[in-house]
Amino acid sequence: MTALPAPPSRVQQVYDAIVDDICTGRLTPGTPLRQEQLAERFSVSRQPVQQALLLLRNQGMLRDFGRRGLEVAPVDTDFVRHLYGLRAVLDGYAARCAAHGLSAEAASRGFALVAEGQQADREHNYARMVAADIAFHRFVTEQSGNPLLVESATVIWRNVQRVMGELLFRGGSPKWVWEDHAAIFAAIAAGDGDRAERLARQHAEHGEQLILDALAETGESGGRAAGTAS
Repeated sequence: MTALPAPPSRVQQVYDAIVDDICTGRLTPGTPLRQEQLAERFSVSRQPVQQALLLLRNQGMLRDFGRRGLEVAPVDTDFVRHLYGLRAVLDGYAARCAAHGLSAEAASRGFALVAEGQQADREHNYARMVAADIAFHRFVTEQSGNPLLVESATVIWRNVQRVMGELLFRGGSPKWVWEDHAAIFAAIAAGDGDRAERLARQHAEHGEQLILDALAETGESGGRAAGTAS
């Protein structure tokens, strides 16, 4: 008999709700978070709120504020460099692994995700761009066949989702974002692991530079934390 998956814990539910608020811009950098207010909002005790906040602080989404408080952490240049340095490694490895043994059904799904992103870009539909971009990268990671990689990438993608949203909502993304996706997946579908890894790493490096340039232009250490990935 197959066991049913356990429902998400109170801690996980609170964690997911706060992360969603950060990634969609409802909680912007510098916003203080109070345990009492969150417990009341989610109709839970303070214990799951406290545990969720601790997880978010350890993951870098929150930082210490005042004597015992926490606030949403800003997105600064050091954070972006650290995040995208790690992302380049994980994305490259995922693309290399995905290039070995990709099924025909998976290949069809991957090309459809690329086409979805390209269509959203042509229509300047930012919500669809966000969804297609996240779906593409998660799909490649899932096709790696490595469950530990999928688990490790979850935290990375939460943070990538924060920083890339600001760029999209300020004026869209460059054409090369979607061209990169097409080239990466073409290499994966062709079974060329070396090329797929190289292109995925380059894509992450391009994204890092794009964000750093945007931060430099505005003179901001952080912005709206709205959500996508690229």
